[in-house]
Amino acid sequence: MATRAKRSTTKKSAPGPHALGTVIAERTLTVGGQGDSSVRIRIGKPRKDRATGDYFCPYSLEGLGDRTVREAWGMDSMQALQNALQAIRLGLTPHAKALSWAGGQDGWLGFPKVIPDLFGPAFTLRLEKLVDRETDRFARTLEGRGKRSTKHQR
Repeated sequence: MATRAKRSTTKKSAPGPHALGTVIAERTLTVGGQGDSSVRIRIGKPRKDRATGDYFCPYSLEGLGDRTVREAWGMDSMQALQNALQAIRLGLTPHAKALSWAGGQDGWLGFPKVIPDLFGPAFTLRLEKLVDRETDRFARTLEGRGKRSTKHQR
């Protein structure tokens, strides 16, 4: 059975935006590779909204000209956190070429696209198998290149 989907993963509750609260994770990205400026990503602890019964996960992207605390929502705290990570990915995508971080390569900021589960488990499993096949194929290609370069070095 598919998870109950919400049209928007980022919304604000009626009274107004919540504060970031307790920060559970953060990452600093460098702008332009110079280290002169940075983008600070912070994720707050997911919390239950008393008015709706749903959960929200506050997050901020500081350094892109906007210090607004945004919220990603979900049925439970885990889904809210997953939605926050995807919202961060989408917020950074237009700026990815100008950003870098210590653990990544140019243009790769470490927020991968998640396989959607909106259409139920059969479709999700089909997509997962496709990703697994492509990953295995790519790994075999890399292994083949490694073996060829080892032979040439002998």
